[in-house]
Amino acid sequence: MHNSENENQKKSAENWDDQQDETLSSLWQAQPVKTINLDKVKENLHSERKKQRWYMVLDSLMVLPAIYILTKYWGNMSGVAQMMFVFMLSTSLPLLVYQLWLRRVAAFAKNSQTADHLMELTKQIKNNVKIAFMTKHSTWIALVFGFAFVLEHYFSGDLVPEKNSKLIIAVSSMSIGMLIWYIWAHKRQKHFERQLETLENLAQHR
Repeated sequence: MHNSENENQKKSAENWDDQQDETLSSLWQAQPVKTINLDKVKENLHSERKKQRWYMVLDSLMVLPAIYILTKYWGNMSGVAQMMFVFMLSTSLPLLVYQLWLRRVAAFAKNSQTADHLMELTKQIKNNVKIAFMTKHSTWIALVFGFAFVLEHYFSGDLVPEKNSKLIIAVSSMSIGMLIWYIWAHKRQKHFERQLETLENLAQHR
């Protein structure tokens, strides 16, 4: 009697387990499957390659205005202004090299296997987040150096009343420009962070 009751309980438990397995199986099959469009990834990487190469050229050209100022106005600068300019140039050049190095992944990406395209694109987008972060914070640093040069001219007595209006316009224009640049770089950083999150999620379902 007891044996039959135990067998009935065992069978009912097995039936319950089978029902649970079928339910989990149906839920798993019902989950949307994320597929990676490798052709789209390859297209994005190709586009990113062209953009990064252009950015590398533009980044390198940004040094030319500093070299022009250095060669033309060096003799008219005070000792303090010269030291400030040399410090600014000596710190910006390593950052330029680092920024070019961050762009290298997509800029020099080879036509490798399709499976590597997602990895290379993810690496470049991750580097783009760093570049946007650097660009964003370079705006207020440039603004600080700009005001420092103005203060240096003021305390050295180089500022004359005839140039005050031009200086106000120049400082105001620089401040507005740096603010716009900061907002743009901040939005770019958030955009790349969203892209990176999407690519990392795709990589998990590859």
